[in-house]
Amino acid sequence: MSTKPYIVYPNTAKSVEVGQLGAVVNMCYINEPGQVSFGAIDYVPGWFIATHHHRTWELIIIDNSSDGPGYTFFDECWWRADKGSGIFFPKGFPHAWSAGAMYGFKMLWIYGGSHEEAGRIYDIAPQTFQPITPEEERAALTWTPEMEWRRALKH
Repeated sequence: MSTKPYIVYPNTAKSVEVGQLGAVVNMCYINEPGQVSFGAIDYVPGWFIATHHHRTWELIIIDNSSDGPGYTFFDECWWRADKGSGIFFPKGFPHAWSAGAMYGFKMLWIYGGSHEEAGRIYDIAPQTFQPITPEEERAALTWTPEMEWRRALKH
């Protein structure tokens, strides 16, 4: 492991996954095996990833250049993630993602571990999950620390 900072450029990084999922581009790069992996997904309107979890923590950043917000599903609710938002998921925490019906979004993801640790483990059959509907978009919650505190008291 390096003790000095360095920059990982896409054209020189070890690419561990470059895929085209429908019209969604997923690029993944890793700096040193076992340290951190990162990549980007460009969600088109209506595209989604079903409920899943990872063997490591995950940090998602919604790119400021996105056309719209991203929507993440956890704790049985859809949550709105606006441009510039950061979302942290602890290791093993089930969640899903969806673009809205009208606007896509771009996400940068960062995993605290190798690509293997970061792989998706689906919690349901992916074909049974549906993207967010326009009605669910309008009703999506916006997370605040106060809301989380109130939700914790109910459980």
